[in-house]
Amino acid sequence: MQLDNIAVEVLRHQLEAFCGEGAATIKRTAVSPLVVEGGDYSCTLLDARGKLVTGGGHIAYHFYAATNAIAGVFIEHGDNISDGDVFLANDPHRGGGLHAQDVFIMKPVFAQERLVAWMANSSHLVDVGGMAPGSFAPNATDCFQEAIRLPAVKVTAGGVEQRDTWNILLNNVRMPRLVEMDIRGLMAGVDVGATKLRELAERIGADALQDGFDELNRRTEEALRREIARIEDGVYRSTSWTEWNDEKFRIPCTTTVDGDSIRFDFTGTAPQTPHFFNSKEYIIKGKIGVELQRLIGQELPLNQGYYDAVDVYCPVGSMLNCTHPAPVGAAHLAASHDASEAALRTFHQAVAASPDSPSRPYLSSSQTMSANAVVTFSGRGLTGATDSWIMIDGTAVGSPAGNDRDGTDFNFYLVGKQAAIQTNDVEVTESWYPLRFEYRRRSQGVSGAGRYRGGRGVDFAFTVDGSPELTGSSIGGHGLIPMPGSAGGVPGRPTSIELIDPDAGATPIGTLTQGFHLPEGHSYAIKAAGGGGWGDPLDREVAAVLADVEAGLITAEQASDVYGVDVSDGSTTRRAELLKQRLAEARPPVTTPDQRVAEERASSRALPIAPGIEQRGRFAVSVRSGAILAQAPTHWSDGCPVLVESVNEGVETRKYLDPGTGHILHTEVATTDEPRSFESSPARWLNSADEQDN
Repeated sequence: MQLDNIAVEVLRHQLEAFCGEGAATIKRTAVSPLVVEGGDYSCTLLDARGKLVTGGGHIAYHFYAATNAIAGVFIEHGDNISDGDVFLANDPHRGGGLHAQDVFIMKPVFAQERLVAWMANSSHLVDVGGMAPGSFAPNATDCFQEAIRLPAVKVTAGGVEQRDTWNILLNNVRMPRLVEMDIRGLMAGVDVGATKLRELAERIGADALQDGFDELNRRTEEALRREIARIEDGVYRSTSWTEWNDEKFRIPCTTTVDGDSIRFDFTGTAPQTPHFFNSKEYIIKGKIGVELQRLIGQELPLNQGYYDAVDVYCPVGSMLNCTHPAPVGAAHLAASHDASEAALRTFHQAVAASPDSPSRPYLSSSQTMSANAVVTFSGRGLTGATDSWIMIDGTAVGSPAGNDRDGTDFNFYLVGKQAAIQTNDVEVTESWYPLRFEYRRRSQGVSGAGRYRGGRGVDFAFTVDGSPELTGSSIGGHGLIPMPGSAGGVPGRPTSIELIDPDAGATPIGTLTQGFHLPEGHSYAIKAAGGGGWGDPLDREVAAVLADVEAGLITAEQASDVYGVDVSDGSTTRRAELLKQRLAEARPPVTTPDQRVAEERASSRALPIAPGIEQRGRFAVSVRSGAILAQAPTHWSDGCPVLVESVNEGVETRKYLDPGTGHILHTEVATTDEPRSFESSPARWLNSADEQDN
């Protein structure tokens, strides 16, 4: 069946509406605040083969994970799939979703006596067993300690509930009534979506429906590949690190663009660890797709066609593609965020080198989800019964700055949709749990300085009020390695957490700490991470600096020391002094290119390599000063003096300076033992030396 443009769009919006209604049903029928208020749920539609068609709800990361869950149903049940069946799965090692708490409920949709599609819903459950209340167990060393793990099992068979399955599950969780209600909310959501889809299939026919699914995916893949083809062929590289308190685990990403293909390769990633942030390749690919959609193919549906245009490789046995029985309780946090952020930085590097890419207006650093500071608590609740919950207030980190604007406060995204998960109102949290907020406010002090500053993270603290003691587990990131900026922007501030005794004062704890105790009257405080800046701080407009001082974000002294602005009269005479100081303190460049090639530079077309760097013939040149930085095919930064500054033990920033002016062209955040961890090598740069020789 051939569908015209109008028919395809009508079908697309119908299917999206079905998922939207299914997601709204979850919100109306679930009971946990994280689901109802925080929006931690999704409704996904897949075709009869388990290929992604579309999704709804806040958590788009669930969409691609649903393909793994449906594949698990086929593996476990083969042809034993009937109308009226409902399946549940939660084990990432065996057909689950993002982690054990994100349970999938899946329902096959039958029409005209054949399987035509699947509805797959997921949300975060308050507890699924394991060694820690809430099932986030940073100290777990294998998956057996983390949760009850279920491959695809039937909770309903042919319309009849399977009480044995329900009993096994609910017998292994700490709050069975709450868990059951949230699962039934997911079941209500798949029922609504499946009913709508069955009606459509009966009306237009099963074959026509599958043709529509295929056409949507085909058109999406073709459209995305057309945009990829406008990115410069080449090799782009960036490295992230995942922290286990003082330990650091390396995640390098090498991205290759070749025609209409793009491949994110994580070869060299640290081996899987005994820590709970090991992940799976399908989770990494799912996250990268969600983040890319904010930058390329924004109007396209996030379906199988979108993902088929993107190639992701994670070595088996690495912490991004671990094997059983590695712990995976935070498979969608920490390392997976760091991986997607490394991938996004390479994508931004590729776009910065591509004058024809439609993604250029969105140039920035990566989003900052890896710096999330989530915490789970358990103890006696306000009703007197044992309670357990997760607090996501610390996810209100700051976004990176863009190439034309300051970063967004309290949000890890600069552009695109709202945050993937919503922070509860203070009043809602206080009404459910034994705590009293002391404050929740925008951070102060220098963070993510640049021509455009990074977004501000949240500062918040609460005191235990109404329970004799709470036990907590912090699940945060980037307490040592701050989030990088772009084009010379300074990194944002790292995450920090403190426990406050009203008598003894504050005690810092690691961002990954299980089993700390808060007696009544004691407090918990987080300073969430900030996003990195864009551009040299000495290029920030004076009016913007003065506005930050007026708003109380920075002090007059910081305005002078960081931005070179005297707030008393708005003068910028200090900037020249700071530029000279940088050059005096910097390490000499790797090479000192011959600057006597003005004729070749003048006659060559200027093409971008990186922000502030352009290619002229076989030379990389600073746009600001015209200084030659390197000759092809060497790294463009070889001619830059490098100002190295310590951030924390084993972590440093390296500021690559314009040799002609002292302005910062690029700021790298890296461990002290890491060689240069970034690369932007368009194919035309790598090939220009050969062309010159010929």
